[in-house]
Amino acid sequence: MRKLTFILALVVAASSGLSACGTSSDNENGAESDGKITITLMHRYQKSNIGKSPEDTAVLDGLERFREDYPDVEVVEEQLQNEDYSIKAQSLAAADDMPDVFIVPGSWMTNFVNNEIVLPLNPELDKRPVWRDGYRPGTLDAGTRNGQVYGIPIAAGPTHLIYYNAQLFAEAGFTEFPTSWDGLMDAGKKLEDKGIHLFSYGDKSKGYALSSWISALTDRFTGPKWTESILAKDGAKFTDDGFVKAITVMSDLADAGYLNKDLNSIDTEMMINYYFEGRSAAFVSGIWSAMNIVNNAPDNITEATRVAVFPGAEGGLGNSLSSSGGAGVYYSVNSDVEVGEKMDAIMTLLEYMTGPSSAKLMAEVGGFPAYNPGEFDTAQLHPVALAAYEASDAAEATKIFDLWFDASVVEVINTEIQGVMAGSITPEDFAKSTQRAYETFLNNP
Repeated sequence: MRKLTFILALVVAASSGLSACGTSSDNENGAESDGKITITLMHRYQKSNIGKSPEDTAVLDGLERFREDYPDVEVVEEQLQNEDYSIKAQSLAAADDMPDVFIVPGSWMTNFVNNEIVLPLNPELDKRPVWRDGYRPGTLDAGTRNGQVYGIPIAAGPTHLIYYNAQLFAEAGFTEFPTSWDGLMDAGKKLEDKGIHLFSYGDKSKGYALSSWISALTDRFTGPKWTESILAKDGAKFTDDGFVKAITVMSDLADAGYLNKDLNSIDTEMMINYYFEGRSAAFVSGIWSAMNIVNNAPDNITEATRVAVFPGAEGGLGNSLSSSGGAGVYYSVNSDVEVGEKMDAIMTLLEYMTGPSSAKLMAEVGGFPAYNPGEFDTAQLHPVALAAYEASDAAEATKIFDLWFDASVVEVINTEIQGVMAGSITPEDFAKSTQRAYETFLNNP
């Protein structure tokens, strides 16, 4: 029997006024009495984003292809905006009333697995080895617990890429993005002399720093073994030198004035606008920002934009080409769905939405699919989108901390890093606070 201890933020507020989605009334083979299979599907991909978002474009194309090829399967679909989806999904999960197929962010997966909301998919994937084995290394990880796959990934790619204005760097004396920290600080000084910030930075909503900066920077100094040790509760500490050095890099950039002073009070949209306006020479974000630049930046900014990653750290243990990345969002199946015709139809639907054809389309319109698309037509890709794809493909993916660390630790990091960037908290004190939260988590399994 499913556990009833499931608690997530916003459940109480969300539970009123939301209609249930629920699973369809099926016989034990998953077919309706008239022989038609019905699948209920809830996700956050929007028809209005087709042609704008590679992920939405590819997933919804896969859904339509499935409908055309399987007219005897009815897909009852509910499309929600991101915030609405989060509220409703958590409410339905708490009420034990999820649809057949739904989106699960990697950060939710442990709760959903522990409360038996999602179905282990290994037996079904084992029937489909070609599809199963086509996912990029690491993209199944955040949807896997104890060797069991509970989620099929959709898109992947780094949360850390540097989009930079090559013209502004050239005017400051740099023909390429700096490959050392000393070089980066030198560029910051020369750009600041021209009244231009090295990076624009916006962490108003909390989480940007951890996802796009801290996850990648920490690996530069500690290498992935430190992260694995933290996750395995195997001796690594947040007070270790490597983690402190990573935070110190961020603190140094802020203290030197190489970031905008309102860094904690603007969001990532405004951060990118600062780059579009020429107020900064670069910004750090994920692969999703490539198409934002292509679609929304002034022509002179788009033409000057190149892609890089943080420099390697001297004496650091991480790969200088690595980036925090992987898949962060998964399609999962309700644990009430039984093996049979309906389950077969669901797995086929998931392959259509996330597998080879969907992946190729996603890549061709500027996205980075979790499934390896193999060779695809790059002719229509803007150079910025192609550069972001190539940088993503070349990068060794390391873990995105906010998908893996316990929520209590993530909350402390997201809050305290704002003090670091404002100059009110030292990197050392930040590390101690994070370690205390981690030890509390260790002592309360």
